[in-house]
Amino acid sequence: MTEEVPATRYDLPLKQLNRIAKRPPVDIEFQDLVYSVRDSYTGTGWRQLLKSINGKFRSGELTAIMGPSGAGKSTLLNILAGYVTAGVKGMIKINDRPRQMKQFNKISAYIMQEDMIQPRLTVEESMMFAARLKLGPEIGQSAKEEVVLEVIQLLGLEKCYKTRSEFLSGGQRRRLAVALELVNNPPVIFLDEPTTGLDNVAIKQCIELLKKITKLDRTVICTIHQPPASLFQNFDQVYVLAKGNCVYNGSPEKLVPFLAQANFPCPSTYTPADYVIEIIQSHPESINLMTSIIQNGKTNMMIRKEEMLSTMGQEIVEIATVATSKDNSNPDQADIIFPLSVWGQLIILLSRTYLQMLRHRSVMLIQIIHHLCSGLLIGGIFFKLGNDASQTMAIFKYIISVNVFFMYTYVMVPVLVFPIEVKLMKREYFNRWYSLKAYYMAFTIASLPLMILCSIMFLVIVYFLTNQPLDLDRFLWFSALSIVVGLTSQGLGYFIGSIFSITNGSVVGSSALAPLLALACYGMGYRAAIEPVMKVIISFSYLRFGVVGLSTALFKNRELMNCPEDIVYCHYKNPEALLKDMGMLEEDYKIQFYIILAYLVLFRVLAYCSLKYRLTSELRNTIVFYAAKIVRQKE
Repeated sequence: MTEEVPATRYDLPLKQLNRIAKRPPVDIEFQDLVYSVRDSYTGTGWRQLLKSINGKFRSGELTAIMGPSGAGKSTLLNILAGYVTAGVKGMIKINDRPRQMKQFNKISAYIMQEDMIQPRLTVEESMMFAARLKLGPEIGQSAKEEVVLEVIQLLGLEKCYKTRSEFLSGGQRRRLAVALELVNNPPVIFLDEPTTGLDNVAIKQCIELLKKITKLDRTVICTIHQPPASLFQNFDQVYVLAKGNCVYNGSPEKLVPFLAQANFPCPSTYTPADYVIEIIQSHPESINLMTSIIQNGKTNMMIRKEEMLSTMGQEIVEIATVATSKDNSNPDQADIIFPLSVWGQLIILLSRTYLQMLRHRSVMLIQIIHHLCSGLLIGGIFFKLGNDASQTMAIFKYIISVNVFFMYTYVMVPVLVFPIEVKLMKREYFNRWYSLKAYYMAFTIASLPLMILCSIMFLVIVYFLTNQPLDLDRFLWFSALSIVVGLTSQGLGYFIGSIFSITNGSVVGSSALAPLLALACYGMGYRAAIEPVMKVIISFSYLRFGVVGLSTALFKNRELMNCPEDIVYCHYKNPEALLKDMGMLEEDYKIQFYIILAYLVLFRVLAYCSLKYRLTSELRNTIVFYAAKIVRQKE
């Protein structure tokens, strides 16, 4: 892409994109929408958050869902976007046909309140990665660059084109979040509180941006608490909620006459948006009255604005006609498959991840220093003890130290980092940028090179400083067992990080490691006299197999060790005597390796399943809903 971006903007937004990614206009209608959740305060009974509300949001219009805190704004937006499906009753229609979630997910975008933007990428890079993922291989690179350029110009991001996301202002981050979703020209865009945290200038720019997006029959729906007076009239439709009821549905211009009809005339010193919220909060009885007048949303006091295509030029008319062609007006026919295959997604995600990792040099440096210092520390503690027959038990402690290093290092890092990655990925995954399989493989593969390099550096240091046998096969198995323990620990960390937040995960992670370590050392010195029940229990600790594997890799089939001249008798001069006392003589380090490998696969699969459960709100909410329903029936 060229370095310099022209300052001029298109009069018609997404002109080039509508040629490349044609999208039909979409109207969203909902009838008798009811949503109930189990009362979290009492633990019994159900509480209705939405109470049989109705409404229709049309293409080419900017709709604001308003209301006081707790009115049900975000709940309604989540339901319309498909983010929440369980516990919902009523009908949702897309272009007068029942909504099919798989198709609808493909033609809609949900921009959540928190601006979770991929770090360490410039605006240009973020947009190009989004274009590569969302537009597919059939569209050439130059065409994707033109689309990105057009969207950048539309949103006024030219000045920060080469700026990395962590250095963007709040308003620029919000615009970038919108720009990323415009790349594939979705007919429907949902935004949850897009003006939160912005100053008045940024709010004005945000609302004007949303108005621009509606010019080519895009349906834009956002929640907003109380818009500034100067911008209230910019909305085409206002949908006001109060305690789960619709108390107004129509044009901003009609709100004042409506309030007068409800015997709440708006004073000239008030803005209608502020006044209706004040009435709802100070006069609870007004809710039922206004709900009755507006028929809970069935009545739409909307002023239909005439299309002004005649003033926009013949070329604009032609583009708009193509974009809204009735031949493709059925969104049910939309392609529900990702534009790229899983492998294509994987390659793009890996390139993005490696670019971010290379720019996050402090983390790489910390990991290298950590492995280097830990290797020197452990190597220094057990310096040149590897062939000393009088220090055989110290060598066994050295083996445990190596296992503990790999366990704690590779469990705690994912526990602390993975929840942040999940937050970043959540928006992209829900908006169908890529499949969870591609993301999970990319995230897993991306960490391998640095992990393996650092591990080998650590193992070389601790192996040769402690004077272990100079046997290549023995060293390779010692390294393979150690690295697979680290990878298994990493999988356990992903599993914990995919379920818990950073705070809870750090507690759970450290708590889970203590019993694993205790079981790894249980019965050492009992020979084979371990209770059958405990044999089963200790097999749940993959670290046990790591200790046994490293011990047998170092001590089995080995020549007699050197006994110092000043010591009369070395009991473990033959290292297999130690293995016999530890009950490991019959064990095979290759079998231990395969068992740890099985744990590695298990933890990775569990992490993937828990992540899918956490991200797939439909599945999660369905399970919770039916579980609560069963409890209610028993009551």
